[in-house]
Amino acid sequence: MVMRHSLISPSPRRRGRRGFTLVELLVVIAIIGVMVGLLLPAVQAAREAARRMSCSNNLKQLGLALHNYHDTFNSLPFREGGTSGSTDGGSVGSINQSNQNRGSGMTMLLPFIEQGPLYDQINSVQTFNGITFPPFGPTPSDAMVYPPYATDVSTFLCPSSPQVKLVGGGNYGLCHYAMSSGDSSLFITWRAPSNATSARTRVRGTFGYRLNNRKFRDILDGLSNSIAMSELTTSIGGRAILGGTARNLGMGIIDSPLTCFQYVSNQTKEFLPSVPTVSLARGQRWASGSVAYIAINTILPPNSPACTFESEFRSVGLYPAQSRHPGGVQVLLNDGSARFISESIDTGNLALPSPDTTGTVLSPYGVWGALGSIAGNEVIGSID
Repeated sequence: MVMRHSLISPSPRRRGRRGFTLVELLVVIAIIGVMVGLLLPAVQAAREAARRMSCSNNLKQLGLALHNYHDTFNSLPFREGGTSGSTDGGSVGSINQSNQNRGSGMTMLLPFIEQGPLYDQINSVQTFNGITFPPFGPTPSDAMVYPPYATDVSTFLCPSSPQVKLVGGGNYGLCHYAMSSGDSSLFITWRAPSNATSARTRVRGTFGYRLNNRKFRDILDGLSNSIAMSELTTSIGGRAILGGTARNLGMGIIDSPLTCFQYVSNQTKEFLPSVPTVSLARGQRWASGSVAYIAINTILPPNSPACTFESEFRSVGLYPAQSRHPGGVQVLLNDGSARFISESIDTGNLALPSPDTTGTVLSPYGVWGALGSIAGNEVIGSID
């Protein structure tokens, strides 16, 4: 039998697949690291832009609420005020007849930001844990026994700011927006030092203590030239100036606001160890109208330190607008528009004391002070 050789040659031996060498792997990892390093700032910037947009939208919602409130009641709400009784709101149970005029204007805006049920709860007699509270509740310091004050309201929260609750064991709703009391450190609160006349009659800004008869027609500088609200960041703890307040510094900061910077370390942007008390109350209670919680004045530029004359939460002092946005803060103008204000905005002469009267007195604090005053007759150019 004749054997035929196959015309098909035997298959050559297949070579084994070669993997990456260590050098090639390191090169690939290095390239990926460079790409991540290049993309990460862009991603972070995009996230901050989204957060900033959310904060701006909240301001616009609050602006719409202010206009709807004004249309309904023909006036703007007070910043601090409310109900009064024969007692002073210090302890729960026996002293719960009123909120002692320490309520917040933010409460009055609740029905206009789709928080009607929460407002109705506050605006009616309520009983919690066997304690009966009157309409508009007890003093805002009683949140541990009055649950409405502990409610978080989404419109009051800016995602760029810390959501850390540092006051009262976490029993208070935060607020990252503040009402403007103008360019005065003397008349921002319920009383002024020495023998000054009623602070209610001398508020140079849009909002004040028990000031519930302010109308848009009283804003003579124009709704588009005056600030209603601004951002207000909360603290993460420690002695950082954002969200903190240096308290009990005396009248020097009132006579010359520039001296507030002497209490801050330029390297760490924290209050110096020599500062007697650093409060972390800024933005920690939307239900409280006290200046320490929801007020600003337009004296020191945005993101500056806050300094007060005494240790009381309603003390006169310097309460700048603050945010976690790079370079400045967003403000709400009285016309309902939101604008970004740079930290480098003109602040005039910060060595001069605050104006001590309303009316047509020019602000000594430049464009920033003029934006806070509502009847100073200042000429304001572009703020972009």
